[in-house]
Amino acid sequence: MRIAVPEFQGRISPILEQSNNFVVFTVEGGKITGKERVSNPDTSLPGLLEFLTGKRVDLLLCGSLLPQTFHLLSLHNIGVIWGAVGGIDEAISSFLAGVFPYPPPARKRWRWGKRKKWR
Repeated sequence: MRIAVPEFQGRISPILEQSNNFVVFTVEGGKITGKERVSNPDTSLPGLLEFLTGKRVDLLLCGSLLPQTFHLLSLHNIGVIWGAVGGIDEAISSFLAGVFPYPPPARKRWRWGKRKKWR
């Protein structure tokens, strides 16, 4: 299995569509057997798809992405796990250990104080 992670300054890129650099991991039997840093000069949606299919990527681990990108990747049998933050190596090791937090935790907005009654 090949896992691609978009990179921005040594960490997981918060937005997939704005990332030019990727780290592609080769995983066999639950262990990382290869790691390569590659650059994608074309950040458009067709260019991103062509890049990932050319690298034979099976899974994309990213921060956030557009719904159109998610749909297009699923049409080409590329799995997507979004909501990853932090370091790339830590995210891959937690994913392989099975403790990766997916789906991402929901953000709740709390209202402080008492509600006012309508008159």
